Amino acid sequence: MIDTRQQLYCDEVMKFRKVLNLTSIKDPVLFFQTFIEPSVALSKWIDDKDIVLDIGSGMGVPGIPLLIHNENIKGILVERRKKRTEFIRHVIRKLKLNADAYDADINDLDSLNATVCVARAVSEVRLLLKMCDKHIVDGGRAVLPVPDEAVLPDVDGWCLEEDYRPKDMQRVACYVKGGNEDVGGVSRET
Repeated sequence: MIDTRQQLYCDEVMKFRKVLNLTSIKDPVLFFQTFIEPSVALSKWIDDKDIVLDIGSGMGVPGIPLLIHNENIKGILVERRKKRTEFIRHVIRKLKLNADAYDADINDLDSLNATVCVARAVSEVRLLLKMCDKHIVDGGRAVLPVPDEAVLPDVDGWCLEEDYRPKDMQRVACYVKGGNEDVGGVSRET
């Protein structure tokens, strides 16, 4: 069963999808399966009180579904395209989410001090980790959906914590900045 606020988000995307070129998907059920379910699956690596940075947020994915799923996290959604950022701000206000949205290139922003970085289809893993680097605290995580065939790189300053390959979902790589096991007093043990 779909959460009421996830449904409201889905409705907003469907309402604005064509005019803002958000998605070519017209079917709300397919949208839910394609974008919301995989986004919520990333919550496996996100704890209460985390500050989640969504790089290249587009229409708010994966940030908005994660914020709806866990009201105890704060979101920072970064999208270069102003019209899409305005859409994200509209959804944040409408759903009363604990988040800020920036219409900027992530590389042009001062440090955002987030504890988790997420992104969906923005770039290659090495480049994404470079984009995350100054915005994530030591011991923070980068949780990145990756293609099944991708070779996960070794990246200076980051340690691959988990290469998660679920049966019916997209593969996810979880990197830890500096490899520290403890962030903000919250144990990261599984």
